[in-house]
Amino acid sequence: MKAARFPTGNEPAKRAELMRFGLPHDVPVISSPAAAARETASWLTSQFTIDPAFDDIDYGRWRGHAIREIAQQEAESIAAWLSDVNARPHGGESIAMLAERIAGALTRIGNDASHECCIVVTHAIVVKAALAHVRGEALASSLRMDFAPLSSIQLEYDAAHRLWSVRNFDASARLKSIDSA
Repeated sequence: MKAARFPTGNEPAKRAELMRFGLPHDVPVISSPAAAARETASWLTSQFTIDPAFDDIDYGRWRGHAIREIAQQEAESIAAWLSDVNARPHGGESIAMLAERIAGALTRIGNDASHECCIVVTHAIVVKAALAHVRGEALASSLRMDFAPLSSIQLEYDAAHRLWSVRNFDASARLKSIDSA
């Protein structure tokens, strides 16, 4: 049985899962710097941009350790991290710090008029922070979100009103084609 771990950023991606989906070929792809994200992005296109703003949260000293092991050794720390978006008992980045980084990245993408659509390959916790931001929900709502690997979340930016909205959040179908119209 595979044990859950805080990611190291070097985990291999699962190509077989991704290859089942048809994606547009002319859409710019932005990737987290993590190895799994870069590998996934390379399956989508040969040319993609690496953007550190979409990197995984910094798990500090927990990075690469089994979640169960940390929970047994630091039960209070895990409980704090799972209940307080400002907590950073691992010494890395808090969820609130991550959310601030992602809000800035979304603003930058929204202001970039060079393309109408792009694909961002990133991590679940980054997507959770982005969804809470776009929906205008309390960041704590991200602690209750759960979706499958390779899920597709489509966000749309209204430049006239400078607002993001969730156009499609279909975790069950995963990576459905993004219509560029």
